[in-house]
Amino acid sequence: MNATRHRPKESTEVLVQRLEANPLLKARISRILDLAENTDGEVITADEAEERAIQELRKLGQELLQGWGQRVAETEAQKLSKHPGVKAHLKKTPLA
Repeated sequence: MNATRHRPKESTEVLVQRLEANPLLKARISRILDLAENTDGEVITADEAEERAIQELRKLGQELLQGWGQRVAETEAQKLSKHPGVKAHLKKTPLA
């Protein structure tokens, strides 16, 4: 596995801009903060807090990977579209 790349410490403004550019990620982070702050007052035990945290982190991971995959696919499609003679391969759909 690659070594972890660290960004120089970024400003709050830059972080806010990055979250604004990723609304799904922003919403998930907001829900995680709500959980940490127990804003709804529903988390009573440590077990409940742990279970909800695990659920939110799993969802965060799924959303991150889905977004990453979409960006990679779009980048590759753009690269291929620049090459003459390359045709898109579309999945065949069954006839109705």
